[in-house]
Amino acid sequence: MDVTFVGAARTVTGSLHLFEYKKQKFLLECGIFQGHREEAERINSTFPFKPKDIKAVILSHAHIDHSGNLPNLARRGFAGPIYCTSATKDIASLLLRDSAKIQEFDFKYLNKKRAEKGLLPKEPLYTMADAENTIKQLSAVDYDRTFEPVPGVQVTLYDAGHILGSSVILIEADGKRIFFSGDLGRKGMPIIRDPVAVEPVDYMILESTYGGRQHESFDNMQQEFKTLIERAKKKKSKMVIPAFAVERTQLLVTILKNLYDEGCLKNVPVYVDSPLASNVTEVFRRHPECFDAETTKILTEGDPFNFPNLHYVADAEESKSLNDKSGPMIIMSASGMCEGGRVTHHLIHTIGDAQNMIVITGFQARGTLGRQILERAPKVTIFHDEFDVRAKTYFMGGLSAHADGEDLVEYVKASGDGRLKKVFLVHGEIEESQALQQNLRELDLHVDIPQSLTTVSI
Repeated sequence: MDVTFVGAARTVTGSLHLFEYKKQKFLLECGIFQGHREEAERINSTFPFKPKDIKAVILSHAHIDHSGNLPNLARRGFAGPIYCTSATKDIASLLLRDSAKIQEFDFKYLNKKRAEKGLLPKEPLYTMADAENTIKQLSAVDYDRTFEPVPGVQVTLYDAGHILGSSVILIEADGKRIFFSGDLGRKGMPIIRDPVAVEPVDYMILESTYGGRQHESFDNMQQEFKTLIERAKKKKSKMVIPAFAVERTQLLVTILKNLYDEGCLKNVPVYVDSPLASNVTEVFRRHPECFDAETTKILTEGDPFNFPNLHYVADAEESKSLNDKSGPMIIMSASGMCEGGRVTHHLIHTIGDAQNMIVITGFQARGTLGRQILERAPKVTIFHDEFDVRAKTYFMGGLSAHADGEDLVEYVKASGDGRLKKVFLVHGEIEESQALQQNLRELDLHVDIPQSLTTVSI
């Protein structure tokens, strides 16, 4: 079995790994690279293989940096099945349509500007028609059920505990067991179950997003959130929370529901301003088989994703009307890295006022607007206009759906019985990968951090 690490090698976005077994090629993931526009266009538009030669794709979960380039793969000739869990199929269908919609809108605007400068128009990576065709290729499989993406290779999906429907992937061929983590979740987080340890394995391809960090406890995050809300109430602040439409928004809603029940949110309206997040929340309601025991219990008593102060914003006009309202108020909106969507408009109307608050709750890739805000840049550019950053910025890393360095080491320990020969670290900026590499080597493990386009034989 040959494995080529194509995407998310020494970086966090654009997950893509090419497997070849007896001249049969299949992929793990096909994600979009997120970052500076020119670099992203270059990386996303080409593949170092012929898409028509790919027999199948196995998708660990629906996040766009793992699934978002599938329509481009299909439009260039890939015609095989895309295996994933049922919940991932439902969420990926929403995300791929949303990605295509955003691209068509963005390129329409971009080409208008290019025409004014006498430049030729550019095409989006893919269109809505491409996304719809790709969605037809999604093939749902259950957790713990083995299938063959190509003859001679057995694959089984287990719960990764990262987002609804997320999977770790076990690949078996010729007596060898190869483990791929996708994005690994954390123990004890709300809504979904804990990650499943898979053992024994011979090789691991392991994410390292937070390989050198330790998250704060979730309980501490709830208390910190409560403190921020009390501060917002006193200053009558608008609290803008850039939130990923999948998992992060639903997690935040459950936290705010708890705080509402405690009386903390009296006279503080909460708005979820993301049509995609609203639709994803409906998918959550359709997949209680993915819930942990606590959420399942709540579901029997009511709706875990709703409370009286919560408003799901329906249309663009209602979204715009939030800019005319006074604080205190909480606005959760996508995208989570502030690279597009309605959150950018809310930032335009709040970022320059020192009484307002921006709460970052997830990973921000290098080159993104969210990363600039997180690193407290004095000025940022939004839609070609420059804004002074006066709003207070807060980071709540304890809400991350990714395992931290300690979690990853413990997971490796739980998945090994002395059989593990090598660990390949992917999906991490080099500093995080190197920190995890050092910690894993203390377990007497062989650990590599492959560069993009590195091929290894397993």
